[in-house]
Amino acid sequence: MCIQNYLLDAYPQYAASVTAALTVLRSIAGALLPLGGLDMYNALGYGWGNSLLGFIALALVPIPILFYVYGPTLRKRFNPTL
Repeated sequence: MCIQNYLLDAYPQYAASVTAALTVLRSIAGALLPLGGLDMYNALGYGWGNSLLGFIALALVPIPILFYVYGPTLRKRFNPTL
């Protein structure tokens, strides 16, 4: 949701495209996670399987911070009219 809000604020003229693209990506991720979930839990067990998902989520925490810090630079690089 943070990435969607950032992209909607950064590119309001492309709001429909941003929303559509992120919805497709979120749907694909939601469809693929259950396919690998059973194998992951069978191989790792519930404790380490849940820990793995938690570690992945923890690794993704800096992404909104990086967008906040480097957002103006990224917007200028990819859209020189700003």
